[in-house]
Amino acid sequence: MELRTAGAEIISEAFGLVTGDRQNDYDHPLDDYTRTADIFRAMIGIKLTAEEAVLFMVAVKLSRLSNEIKRALDVPDNTRDAIGYLGCLNMIRRTRHGIPE
Repeated sequence: MELRTAGAEIISEAFGLVTGDRQNDYDHPLDDYTRTADIFRAMIGIKLTAEEAVLFMVAVKLSRLSNEIKRALDVPDNTRDAIGYLGCLNMIRRTRHGIPE
């Protein structure tokens, strides 16, 4: 018997994005967010780690989610993307610690 919680399918959607076409397009999150951190440093002179670059993206999504709640909106991609970014963060941390994915 499969148990499902209404709304939890968004986790599967995020998983599919992080491990599917987007990873194929943008490389492993460690590589992708290392590039992002390098661009951020070049633009404003602040050095971030790949993990911090991902957390910055999570912050963007949390801001958007806060606005959604305040305005009684439902924009599923903000929740899905926040979950996906946290998945990317976990992938980076596991890679840095030599834990196989």
